[in-house]
Amino acid sequence: MRFQSQSYLLKLMLFSLLIGTLPVILLGTFAYYNSSQAIQEKVNEGNKQLMQEMQMRVEQTLKTIDNSATQLLQSPVVTGAFDKAISNQDFEMVHELYKGISLIQTYELGIEDVFLFSLSKKWMVSGTGLNEYSSPDFLPKLETFSGIPLGSFWTSGPEDEANSYQSVYFVKKYPFNAVNPKGIICIVLSSDLMKELVAFENGKLGSAFILDRNFHIIDHSDRSQLGRSMTEQAYLKPLLESKTSSGQYAAKVDGKTVTVTYRKSAYNGWSYVSVASDAQVNAQNKMIGWITLFVCMGIMLVTLILAWFGSKKMYSPIQSIYTALNSIPAAEEDEKPHGELQVIGDRVNYLIKNQSLILNELKGQQVQLKEFFMHKLFSGAIPPAEFEEKLGLYGLDKPWPSMCVLAIQIDTLKDTRYEESNRDLLMFAISNIVGELVLAEQRLVPIVTSDFQVTLIGSSKEEKDFKEHMFTLSDEIQSAVSQYLEIKVSIGISRPFSSLAETQQALYEAMTSLKYRAGLGQESILFIEDVQPQKSNFNHFPHEEEQALFDAIRAGDAGQSELALKHFLGELFQPRAQQQDYQLSLLRLLVDFLKFGQELSIPMDRIAEDEASFIQALFKLRNVKEMEQWFWSTFVLPYTQELGNRRESQFKHISEAVIDMIQREFDSELTLESCSARINYHPHYVSRVFRQETGINFGDYLTQYRMDMARKWLKETDMKIAEIAERLQYNNSANFIRSFRKITGMTPGQYREEG
Repeated sequence: MRFQSQSYLLKLMLFSLLIGTLPVILLGTFAYYNSSQAIQEKVNEGNKQLMQEMQMRVEQTLKTIDNSATQLLQSPVVTGAFDKAISNQDFEMVHELYKGISLIQTYELGIEDVFLFSLSKKWMVSGTGLNEYSSPDFLPKLETFSGIPLGSFWTSGPEDEANSYQSVYFVKKYPFNAVNPKGIICIVLSSDLMKELVAFENGKLGSAFILDRNFHIIDHSDRSQLGRSMTEQAYLKPLLESKTSSGQYAAKVDGKTVTVTYRKSAYNGWSYVSVASDAQVNAQNKMIGWITLFVCMGIMLVTLILAWFGSKKMYSPIQSIYTALNSIPAAEEDEKPHGELQVIGDRVNYLIKNQSLILNELKGQQVQLKEFFMHKLFSGAIPPAEFEEKLGLYGLDKPWPSMCVLAIQIDTLKDTRYEESNRDLLMFAISNIVGELVLAEQRLVPIVTSDFQVTLIGSSKEEKDFKEHMFTLSDEIQSAVSQYLEIKVSIGISRPFSSLAETQQALYEAMTSLKYRAGLGQESILFIEDVQPQKSNFNHFPHEEEQALFDAIRAGDAGQSELALKHFLGELFQPRAQQQDYQLSLLRLLVDFLKFGQELSIPMDRIAEDEASFIQALFKLRNVKEMEQWFWSTFVLPYTQELGNRRESQFKHISEAVIDMIQREFDSELTLESCSARINYHPHYVSRVFRQETGINFGDYLTQYRMDMARKWLKETDMKIAEIAERLQYNNSANFIRSFRKITGMTPGQYREEG
């Protein structure tokens, strides 16, 4: 037979390559994702900071203009002029008004013009002149502004006026909050308020603009956008509906993903908005992605080289073994083996089954080895699949289609020639008799476990014939034991089974059937299906889960106890047992709860129901939820509360006892160890409890109480400081003074003088 050369080498190399490259791919993907997210977050955070800086600078300019306008309106010249009718002949007053206007009309603030308008006298003064020598066409705007009920506001002008958004206006009335103001001041600014926009857009992070209260653009790098209403823009809908002063969100503009950052001004109601395209950020992310890809490809290339040479080195022993075994003829096969390992495996199996040399070398140890594996099989310590691999040791190729376990137990040694000390020898003698009577091809090795002799017997017969065969065989064994050993034995037989995985269950059934011989007399042959028709699960009760439940109750943790109860019932009600098994397990749990309560001396009045009605109440429960609720309310919660109350009461008792000793014996050599010994608890436990109850450790509490007594004696008595130190168990006055000053901030003498 020829095999496909290098097939295992290829698989080994592919596996090594997968092991080496998969972590690299995952790590590279993770690194790229995290770096992309980090860049996006940093860009978004940068946009937020830029918007905040832009708002602060713009509003600083606006507030400066506001303050300047307020100062001009409050000046005596302006307040006095509003009540007078000014003409071109009032040179002195007009000059003073011009002078006031020129003070606030500075280049740094971007002010184009300043208008003073008297509402009662109907005169208008600006930086260019008075009335008709000023800007007569601006008079309608001033009259419109005077009709707006606000006392002070920023605006872009009337919405029905052409090019009204080419300038920004600040209007303030005088008096400020009057119903009928005397006049107004209007400052005209250029709409190019945000010089920061230039720096913002030069960063290639997007565009920015300012919206007024009505969400019209009042400043934009694209001057054609001025005055445009943004209320219908879908990507600004979250901003328009938001009540927060600032925010950031992702949106779509012309099919492209953008990040919108905004800030709403509490000063004038304007909104500062930036729209940054994610495509520019993604360009940086792509660069990181390419770098990550190249690094990963480099690592994969190195891994490929190492995988090739490493696989070649690891494949070398396999190739040598294959070459050595390939010359051995194989058994007849239904299908050709695939790959070197299967060829090697077939040759090794052939050697194990057919080479008498290996069997002869193991012959001296076979009996012990067979018994060892049988013990492991019956105890469940070896997986059935692994045991099937060892059937060749017993002269078998595969398990029988029908199997059962036969358990033999001595009825009594009374009135026989044997003593109880001979029981073990008799069990081994019975095992030898079984080994002689039952053909080797019909059984595995008989063994002795505890006071039972057990044998796994197999046959190809049908169930009814198999049962008849087992009865005949059992009868022969009983007769032989009685004839040669002169003792009586009973035999228990399990249900037939077809899988070695059921061996442990069958042993339990065989042993269980022997328990029914009490009513049938000695030398009984008992089939489990006759004495116990329904199949039960001998290992169904979840012991570990029950222990976890009781541990949670002992800890007084109600939440953990509830989870442990749910886990216990979840394990118990798996679809692997009959209803009778469930009921027995629940009865067992009930009894264990009662025993648990007795062990902890929990009074029965902590349980809601009468003890006599427990079983009746338990069997009325219809589903797992009701069972969980019943056990919780009847046992778990009362027990948890009782143990919690005990612990709290015990903690309180310990702390109160220690405090009482401190208050009565503070002037003695009191220690934590002496206090603990007097109340019969360990010092470490008392220390933990005392700190939990008082929030302070024993030594600090004792020192604090002694200092309280020292302050009292210093105020109310004439005791000397040395005497107080001695009574409070200080070695010398210096230590006492140092401790007193550390706690009170002054020496005992200073404290007495203050009193």
